[in-house]
Amino acid sequence: MWRREVIQPALESDIEAAVAEQRAFLERDPENPRAHFALGTLSHFRGETDAAVALFLRAIELDPAYAAPHVSLGHIYAVERRYDEAWKHAREAERLGDRSLVEQLERYPSVK
Repeated sequence: MWRREVIQPALESDIEAAVAEQRAFLERDPENPRAHFALGTLSHFRGETDAAVALFLRAIELDPAYAAPHVSLGHIYAVERRYDEAWKHAREAERLGDRSLVEQLERYPSVK
């Protein structure tokens, strides 16, 4: 009961507020890669995978040295069993200083 009637509506309200905040920020600064990444993360959390992918790709386009969107894309692609693409982003994130996705993918020999 608590989850459905109290917790879930509160979470959804918080997410909607965060989405509105990021969209407003992007209206003021449409070239901000971190705002694109944040909105992509929120979109992914809401189950809007295609929107999340587009926002992560835009964040990378705006800042090619930003590792976080590579990690997030790699996670999406791994779940979708698109392992070549997952590894591509894992290696790029590693090159940029974040080995977390490489380490995760290495734990599962079937994704190599």
